[in-house]
Amino acid sequence: MPTVLDLIEIGFQSELDPQGWKMLRQMRQVARSGTLSRAVYGAGRTATGFVWVEAGDVVANLSLRHAQPHSQRGRMVGNVVVHPDWRGRGIGRALMERGLRAAREEGARWIGLEVRADNEVACRLYESFGFRSVGRVEHLLRPDGEPWPHRERPRLPWRRSRPRDESQWRRLAVAMHAPDQRRVLEISAQRYQFGGLEHRLDLWLSHQAEQAFLHEDETGTAILALHLKTDRRHHYHVWDLMAPNSIDGQTAQAVLDQCLDRAKRLPTWPTIVMVPQVSPLVTPLIAAGFNTHRTLQQMLLEL
Repeated sequence: MPTVLDLIEIGFQSELDPQGWKMLRQMRQVARSGTLSRAVYGAGRTATGFVWVEAGDVVANLSLRHAQPHSQRGRMVGNVVVHPDWRGRGIGRALMERGLRAAREEGARWIGLEVRADNEVACRLYESFGFRSVGRVEHLLRPDGEPWPHRERPRLPWRRSRPRDESQWRRLAVAMHAPDQRRVLEISAQRYQFGGLEHRLDLWLSHQAEQAFLHEDETGTAILALHLKTDRRHHYHVWDLMAPNSIDGQTAQAVLDQCLDRAKRLPTWPTIVMVPQVSPLVTPLIAAGFNTHRTLQQMLLEL
C-alpha cells in the first residue's frame, strides 16, 4: 500500500486540493500503522484493488469500491494510475478490463467514475469500454490568504439547518443533477445531517466546524441551501452550495453573499467549492476570487 500511495501522489499531485492532500496523508498514517487493508478494503467486502507489477515493482493500480447506497448494486472506480515511466503500454486498459470483470463477477449492475474533462487519453479509454458522459462538475478553489470580498448584508432571509431537514437538502441536490449523474456522485440524504449533539461532538473531536443554512419560500419549502465547513487542523474550508440550475444571476449572487457574510469571520484559508458546470453559481464564485481547479466529468457504464 505505501507504493500504491506513492503512485497516487505521482499521478494526481496536480489535481489534489487541500482536502485531497489531507486524505493522502491520513492514508499514509494508517498504512504505517499496519491497519490499512482492514480500514480501506474492509477485508474484501467493500472494495477491490488491482496492481500491475514489473520486475517486482508495482507500477500501476486500480481501485474499485461499492457505490453508495449499496442497494443500487453499483461500483465506483476510485482511481486508475500508471507510473509515468510505464504509460502508453496498455497497462491502464488491462487494469480496466480486470476491474470490469471483477465488477461483473460480483453482480454489479453499473460502474461509475470521474475523470478530468481535459484528460483526452483517459476519456477515450473509458469511452472505448462503453462509458458515457452523464454530467460535469466544476471544482473551484479560492487561494490561501486572499481577503474575503466586501459585500452588502444578505438580502434573503436564512435559517439554520436542523437534523430533520436532511430530506430538503437531498431534494435540492437531486434538482441540481441529472439522474445518472446522481448515481456517480452518490447523492443521499445521509450526507446532509447537520446539527444534533452527536454530530457536533464528532466535529469537535475532528477539529472541524460547520454552518448550514436554508432559504425557504412562503410554504416553508427550502429552495436554496448552503453548508460551510472548516477544517481547523488542516486549514481549509469546503462550501456546499445548493440551488436549482434554473435560478437567475441575482439569486445566485444572493447565495454567495450569504456565504461571504458568514466567511468574513473565518480565516482566509483555501476554500473548495464543487458545483455543476451549468450552474449560475459559477460566475459569481469566479468573480469572488475562485479559480477553476479542474472540470470533472462523471461517466457511467451499465453492466
